[in-house]
Amino acid sequence: MNYYGTKKIYPKRNGIDESLGLVFFDVENRMQSIIRKDFQIACNLTFKETLGVLREQEPITLGVPFPRGFVQIQGDIEVEDDSGQSISTQSSVLERWTDGSVKWAVLDFFVSIGENGSKIYKVRKKEHSIQNNNREILVCQRGDHIEVNNGKCLFTLDLKRLHPFTAVIGQDCIPIDIEGSRIVLRDELGNEYGPLIENTEIETKGAIRATIRFDGVFIPRNREGRNRVCDFSSRLSFFAGHDFVKMEFTVRNPKAAKHSGGMWDLGDRGSIFFKDLSIKTRIGLTEDIQVWWKAETDSRWERSGSGSLEIYQDSSGGANWNSTNHMNRFGEVQTSFCGYRVYDKETILFEGSRANPIISLKSRDGCLSAGISGFWQNFPKNLKADSNDLSIGLFPGRCKDLYELQGGEQKTHTVFLSYGGRNEDGKRLEWIHDPLIPVVDPEYISKTGVFPYLAPQERDHNDQYQALMSGVISGNASFFARREIIDEYGWRNFGDLYADHEALYYKGGLLPVSHYNNQYDPIFGAILQYARNGTREWFQLARDIASHVIDIDIYHTHSDKSAFNGGLFWHTDHYTDAATATHRTYSKKAKQTKKLKRYGGGPSNEHLYTTGLLYFHYLTGNMQAREMVIGLGNWVLAMEDGSRTPFRLLSRAKTGLASMTREVDYHGPGRGAGNSINALIDAFVATKDRKYLNFSEELIRRCIHPDDEIADLNLMDHEARWSYTAFLQSLGKYLDLKIDLAEQDFMFCYARESLLHYAAWMLKNEVPFSQCLDRVEYPTETWIVHDLRKSNVLEFAAKYAEEGSRELFLQKARFFFDGCFKDLQLFESKTLTRPLVMLMCFGVMHSYFQNHSGIWVECRPHKHDFGKPQNFKPQRSIAIARAKAISAIVISLTVVLLIKFILF
Repeated sequence: MNYYGTKKIYPKRNGIDESLGLVFFDVENRMQSIIRKDFQIACNLTFKETLGVLREQEPITLGVPFPRGFVQIQGDIEVEDDSGQSISTQSSVLERWTDGSVKWAVLDFFVSIGENGSKIYKVRKKEHSIQNNNREILVCQRGDHIEVNNGKCLFTLDLKRLHPFTAVIGQDCIPIDIEGSRIVLRDELGNEYGPLIENTEIETKGAIRATIRFDGVFIPRNREGRNRVCDFSSRLSFFAGHDFVKMEFTVRNPKAAKHSGGMWDLGDRGSIFFKDLSIKTRIGLTEDIQVWWKAETDSRWERSGSGSLEIYQDSSGGANWNSTNHMNRFGEVQTSFCGYRVYDKETILFEGSRANPIISLKSRDGCLSAGISGFWQNFPKNLKADSNDLSIGLFPGRCKDLYELQGGEQKTHTVFLSYGGRNEDGKRLEWIHDPLIPVVDPEYISKTGVFPYLAPQERDHNDQYQALMSGVISGNASFFARREIIDEYGWRNFGDLYADHEALYYKGGLLPVSHYNNQYDPIFGAILQYARNGTREWFQLARDIASHVIDIDIYHTHSDKSAFNGGLFWHTDHYTDAATATHRTYSKKAKQTKKLKRYGGGPSNEHLYTTGLLYFHYLTGNMQAREMVIGLGNWVLAMEDGSRTPFRLLSRAKTGLASMTREVDYHGPGRGAGNSINALIDAFVATKDRKYLNFSEELIRRCIHPDDEIADLNLMDHEARWSYTAFLQSLGKYLDLKIDLAEQDFMFCYARESLLHYAAWMLKNEVPFSQCLDRVEYPTETWIVHDLRKSNVLEFAAKYAEEGSRELFLQKARFFFDGCFKDLQLFESKTLTRPLVMLMCFGVMHSYFQNHSGIWVECRPHKHDFGKPQNFKPQRSIAIARAKAISAIVISLTVVLLIKFILF
């Protein structure tokens, strides 16, 4: 079948895409856009106060999208408050459209809202260019220190050791004592280690916020030598006119796990163990120091009578607070009691379930206050005051057990420190336990076009789909409520999803502890739902998952083999208990239970999801998320590098680890290659580095061809080949990118004809999974949801097909979409975690095609010769073949020599 190539986009309806208000033209082979005059930028941001506290100038940092061509420079963006007044705003560009206009910008501004109140702010393009007279926060280096002047306080930071501050000076700021202000990591023997700074970077600086990043290592304190114990990263954010500082602190074990036999259990020789990690700060000597504290959001402020107080969260405080989810390396649960306790020295003053505390030291010279975001959720935690010392326990020593940071594992905590004046108190930090989340107008987001194939929820008339999505964030079975089942809390667990679907075929006694680990990208699914309906709970869900994935599910090391370094761990193993493997898939206990001779492994391309992390970066400005997207793209490149493997002496060919699916010698269309291509595209979008896009094209050529004999691939073997549709989804994403880049070249035509070739085969051969469940080992509801992938692929095909075959693809797409929801009704398990995540991600595209017309790509004929399909030979196969050939030659020579020796 011969399809046409392409040069340009010519949308239907006289060239107008009515959803975006844009008109596209082909001018000297460049895509340009003219904005329709009646399309006005006005992105409404609705803020609702739900904590019941006063918000005074609360800092907001969020990413906002813009349609192509609207905003050229970041200074053209303004924010208006609810009275219509333009307010001081800091903006920086995160991403640009291919025409150079702003696509995503991160905005910083302040919002004030009364208790339980609400306000609507507007983000718009400035009508007139106005000179910005707002003074930037001053950041300058003086010798071996950095000074930050935000107009309220002058913060001084040491460039050698992170304290975090050597001084805080202001007309109305409490003085600190440098000798008692330090960050300390302590091991089981009582040895102390401090953070040595190796690199400093000013990440952002403007009128509202300045953020400085420090990277370094923990080394022994007060002892000679620079033995690296572990790494750290810290981002300190300062806000104009405020005396508080936001500190994001990451501790990381950069060593590789040993994972003997492919097992990733706690107690591995690559782990590090420690007893305490705390941030300690001390105010200067002063009289009449008072300790004030508040344990929960709705509790009242109390004053300590003795001047000594500790709020310590030992467990989640939930019904299953001592769940085996909190098992240590010995298989023991070391949580001591349910919830938190408030101590006066060792006397228990109060006990409760879940603390969100703030603690303050007040004197006639000022007020020092501190709090930790996600305090109880990330237990163990403590806040402790004693005389003029205040300690923030990220990993508090009161915990009965040692802390184990596995090889390549890290943990990030967010701490707020306020250095207020004599008239200040800790109330000004109460908001940190529930920061304001803007509800962004879904209609606006849809019209910007920054989310592919997104229509507002109000235009989606699939009631069954809406009901299932509503259950994800509300009700007794929401993803938030499911955390309670296995107590998915604690510093290592919080943010992950309980993989309840794994209990279906579990043969043990109690429910298995099972972790989802970002399978099928629930981050992106939650962000899609947030974008289409503006519900804050979707944003909360995405934020929690993303934080967990960044810290725990990604392998933060460069010391293992290239196939693992920087990779993403699988979900925990099917139908078994995670036991001491935590979130790392394979455990010794599972191997014993399954009684398999071959068992184990590590990160691989078949579990690689980056798009949610990329969009989380766009929505929040979170730099860690962007770094992870780039890191995972680099992982794909590294795993293919034949010079890094033991086979390199026999072959330097590509390993094929990025393109294989299920079997080491299968390099056809499958989810392994599809995930790699998707990750490379995301890394390219984040960096604009062509090496990622070039290699994605190499993988496309390796795995698919417009003239493939599809029957030879046995795609109807559902157990082995079901995921070819995942590859085709990534192929559709690649085609969209090439259109956006205005690169309708050889590779575009190659990919397009390949997609249409396979889609034409699907028209004739594919059937709903409900008709094939007798051919799979586990006939679950998940197979049914995979029909949505087929629907998505066929809609991609309709977009790029000739007009004559377009409707056939759309009809078949509707058939699979409607059939999916009809067949799902037969399964009580349709509301388990895995099917819901897949629905979050794959159920959106169909509504877009129902609501939009004129999105087809009409193409002109091409004359490219794609050649014949070629079989890819991975390095391992080549090396083994060469080794056998060499062995045969050696054996032959040996036989000849022996014969000569015997005869002569």
